[in-house]
Amino acid sequence: MRYSLMCKSFTGSEALDCEKVTINLENNQYAFSRYPCSVSMTTQTLPYGQRLDIALSFHEDTTDPMNFSFSMETEQWEKGNYVLMPGAVYNGNRFVSLPLPYPPYYEPPQNSRCTDAEVITSIPHLDVEKAHSQISLLSGDMASPLCGFYDFNSQSGSVLLGEHQCGSYYTGFTVDENQTDCQAAFVLSVPGVRETTQYFFGDQNDGKGFRPDVSAPSHDTGALFKQGELLTLTLCVFHWQQISLPDFFKLVNGSKTTLESPKHFYNVPFHKAYTSIKEKYQKENFTEEGYYSVGTDWNIPQQCWQAGWIGGGINSYPFLLEDSSEARQRALSTLRFIFSRLQHPGGWVFGMYGNGRFYGDGGDSNPDTILLVRKNADLLYFVLKQLFWLSDHRHSTIEFEQPVKALCDAFVRLFQKYGQIGQFMDMATEEIVVGNSAGACMAVGALALASEYFQCTEYRNAAEQLGDYYYNNYVKKGMLNGCPGEICQAPDSEAAFAMLESYVQLFETTRESIWLSYAEVTCEIAMTWVMSYDFVFPAHSTAAKRGVHSSGTVFANAQNKHSAPGICTLSGNSLLRLFRFTGNAKYLRYLHAIAHSLPQYVSLAEDPELTLEKKYLPAGYMNERVQTSDWEGKETVGEFLYGSNWPEVSMLLTFVEVPGVYVDFASRTLQVFDHVECFVTQWNADSVLFEMHNPTAYDTTVTLLADERTNTKHVTHNYFEKMKTVPLSAGQRIQLELKK
Repeated sequence: MRYSLMCKSFTGSEALDCEKVTINLENNQYAFSRYPCSVSMTTQTLPYGQRLDIALSFHEDTTDPMNFSFSMETEQWEKGNYVLMPGAVYNGNRFVSLPLPYPPYYEPPQNSRCTDAEVITSIPHLDVEKAHSQISLLSGDMASPLCGFYDFNSQSGSVLLGEHQCGSYYTGFTVDENQTDCQAAFVLSVPGVRETTQYFFGDQNDGKGFRPDVSAPSHDTGALFKQGELLTLTLCVFHWQQISLPDFFKLVNGSKTTLESPKHFYNVPFHKAYTSIKEKYQKENFTEEGYYSVGTDWNIPQQCWQAGWIGGGINSYPFLLEDSSEARQRALSTLRFIFSRLQHPGGWVFGMYGNGRFYGDGGDSNPDTILLVRKNADLLYFVLKQLFWLSDHRHSTIEFEQPVKALCDAFVRLFQKYGQIGQFMDMATEEIVVGNSAGACMAVGALALASEYFQCTEYRNAAEQLGDYYYNNYVKKGMLNGCPGEICQAPDSEAAFAMLESYVQLFETTRESIWLSYAEVTCEIAMTWVMSYDFVFPAHSTAAKRGVHSSGTVFANAQNKHSAPGICTLSGNSLLRLFRFTGNAKYLRYLHAIAHSLPQYVSLAEDPELTLEKKYLPAGYMNERVQTSDWEGKETVGEFLYGSNWPEVSMLLTFVEVPGVYVDFASRTLQVFDHVECFVTQWNADSVLFEMHNPTAYDTTVTLLADERTNTKHVTHNYFEKMKTVPLSAGQRIQLELKK
């Protein structure tokens, strides 16, 4: 490795001049000859790395806008190295890139639908063919402010970690690859300047329409500094030897909070958020045809019904568990509607439906039988959960069993025919039309559950074979992709968390340790998509005024560059089950970050959320945007869009699948997920005494789950009814005793 400091001057976003000074990672001072500044650097040794505090002082005013950078460079670079920028770049995003309009859909030639290389839109990426390519992002474009790589040949990993803000400036990260000279540079800059061009999502005003594009003109520039001004850039450099790629992800997750740790906060309790959304669902989401819609604008087909993905057939599950009257009956009505009205003769369920008409997932020019396979995988998984609940509570499931089994059989047929289940398929012909994707990986968990429900070894065998396929072709390579239907085959968080859910379920079903190890590997990839720090929003923004904490939100995918409340569309309780199976407390911390973050994005009658459209979100609405990136314009950073979105479903699931307070007697662990405080006063052999306090402004009902981690009976299917409930008024403090 070689390290250097750089000063650059700019006209707009175009570099005018650059001076570079080679340095050693030790306490030292450096001066620039063409810039009126000098550097004093102090270092601190860390496990596997060093922390650097680089103080830049100016002895004259600068005449041109400039920025300052630290560069980590290698002269033994190989194209096969795995490049990571969390939440944005996985394996360098080194795929075939096409300038497709939004929503993008690319169908390979018929003879290569399962073998063609993965396709992405014009998002930041290292080039497949060109010798020189570059990715330049601002810190807010990423889930964690770092960049790095894993070298397969030397089995080593290197990471450059910074702070997302230095002074009043957002930092920037650049990966610059020169294959001709076998060199690559990983650069941290302040202010961050994406030179000449930047990634932008919208109408490019060039006649090509609305699309994601990395070649939009950049509006970044350097800063003017005054004599006597001091700027301190803090960063860490990590190097790990003799590690595997899974080790690399684990080490990245373990080190990413070295400089910026999330702040603990209390906002809206789970129960308050849940009841607000539930009330909204009963008023606005139940249709005259008898099903829960996925949105509230029924003039738009995508808002009526979409299987799985954003909530179709998932949103009924929490009401089935929690309610005992109208909402539960509507959940049952939704199941009946799905299998009496939406099922294709081959067993598949139509991906989209609205106002009496079916719609395909491949765009208007394709038939209505084109299906994003992920939609049916999600649907099947949650329908089976609902069948288990009905069966456990002695409700008849006869009307559902044949159609659900037909859907299971359809998945098995498709897998046996192709050895994969692809990304898009045609229900009419049962042909894969777009392959090469991990998007439908929830089918692994669904078929595992189906093998239990129907006592069918064929489903279990298919689940295990498909689980192996996804591990060897995706997880092992550090990249899961193509879960959303409008990103082509770009990397995404939804596939990673669906794969985690599936492996945990497969372990629960089979109790074979291989699936638990696969789950742990997948978990580390998934967690790189979760924001690890609290972004400092612009002071004038809605997010800043509401005191929003971005830590724990989840970046959607490498194309749609925003973070979001929760996992699309899961509660993340697979992380709780991972703790119960492994005893590793970090999985509780991972889940806390995601679940605790969610309720602050629910618009409440008492505290409505203002949107860019200058309208308030109605009570119970959640929007999917947590904008730390300017991918849709600088004016959108820290703002929210108007509309009802899938995070509402994630919040509903969180209330029924994640206890507000969890107690494990085996390890004497008490973990709070909800927005309450707990203080243990005494542990006994079979009970725990603690104080609970509600620091929020809302009355709530807290759910509690207490038992021994090794008692895994509470893990399978659901444990909502095994949770105790405790009402707690705003500001109230009580003493509690929980027993095994």
